[in-house]
Amino acid sequence: MQTHRDNTGRRPGVTLIELMVVIVILMIAAAVVIPNIGTAGDTQTTGAARVLASDLETARSLALKTQRPHTVLFSPTRQSYKVVADYAGTTYASTQAIAHPVVVGKAFEVTLAEHNGMGNVQVTGVSFGGDAYVTFDALGEPSSAGTVNLQAGGVQMEVTVAGLTGSIATERVSN
Repeated sequence: MQTHRDNTGRRPGVTLIELMVVIVILMIAAAVVIPNIGTAGDTQTTGAARVLASDLETARSLALKTQRPHTVLFSPTRQSYKVVADYAGTTYASTQAIAHPVVVGKAFEVTLAEHNGMGNVQVTGVSFGGDAYVTFDALGEPSSAGTVNLQAGGVQMEVTVAGLTGSIATERVSN
């Protein structure tokens, strides 16, 4: 095997300066990327907030589509919620969730501990005008504005339903 030599008679290679420049660039990239990687609590809480926001929006859409009130009923003690049509104000245990609109043969009930990747997330507060539920009417308007607080580790997220419009937002409230 023959190696090529430059005009000085030395083999081409990487100088110490070039190697140090590459290492410095990699260190700078790592310093930028590593702080942006979330903790497990951050990822779980953010994911749970997004799932809840999506389920609230689904209940609102179902109310608009079917022209029947749909309620998202929470049970902080069970760490779960379910979507119910024509809610009559009965207890959580005695209400029947509607069929899930995507998963065939499954009721539309979510228990956070059983949901993939959300085992550590806790519902720490639910308040819709003092109630643990929000009902969307045939026009998609909520019965009252309110919030649901979720937490895992030191990360807390708040899912908010706005009055009148029924718009749903998620926000990180603590770290």
